[in-house]
Formats: sequence, structure tokens, C-alpha cells
Amino acid sequence: MKQWVSARDLDALVWELDSRGIEASRHAYSYRLLYKGMLIASIHVYPGYKEISLRLYKFMKELAKEAYPRIIDSIKKCFPEYKVIVKWYPP
Repeated sequence: MKQWVSARDLDALVWELDSRGIEASRHAYSYRLLYKGMLIASIHVYPGYKEISLRLYKFMKELAKEAYPRIIDSIKKCFPEYKVIVKWYPP
């Protein structure tokens, strides 16, 4: 099983999110997502487990809900074989 993801594949998610109106910045296997200028979520990729954790921030709940379908579609397009775990943060 592949334990890593290439930088090109990780960057593809940044570009896909950007094309859908969500600004993403990436550091290693983590992303910070801004929508309409507000921080709404973070994404964490776990290649060894083929999982992606999407943490939506409660303090921006309405914006996060609005952007949620675009985020999920982008993740599924770039990482179709990964399981997506969605959590509201803080719990």
C-alpha cells in the first residue's frame, strides 16, 4: 500500500477547490479553506489509512454549510478512493 501522496496530487486539490470558489492553502498533508474571505474548514489527508478528515468550523457554520457540497465534490474528484470523515469543530 502506498504510504504517501505526490505533491502534484496534493496540489490538484488546491486547484480544484480554487476553481469552485474556495481558497485553499496547503502545508504538507493539511489544508486551510477560506470561503468568501472567512476561514471555514480544514482538510487533513492520511495516506496510510486512505482517509481524509474534513473539519468544518462551527463559528462559520452557515458559510461552511454553503461550501460543503463543493468541498466534498472536490475531494471525491481528486481522491476518489479515500474515505471522507466529516466533523464539526469544536465538537
